[in-house]
Amino acid sequence: LNRNELELLLTFVDEKGIHLISDEIYSGTVFNSPGFVSVMEVLIEKNYMKTRVWERVHIVYSLSKDLGLPGFRIGAIYSNDEMVVSAATK
Repeated sequence: LNRNELELLLTFVDEKGIHLISDEIYSGTVFNSPGFVSVMEVLIEKNYMKTRVWERVHIVYSLSKDLGLPGFRIGAIYSNDEMVVSAATK
């Protein structure tokens, strides 16, 4: 998604009070324009920090796709919601 589409998506998330899980697993394999824009960049640019939306956006990422290592099962979840982080670390 481009920056404008992400802004619209975050407005929708805010209005509906829902969570957004952004799959950024292929973020490092963008070769042509437009370049990759993380939903976290848009959150910060639009001053969503410390808001309800800030806590409802979660990002998942994996090293295996960008590094071309299909058997390398290392991933990460990034969230500003303490309950999500707590559940993910168990």
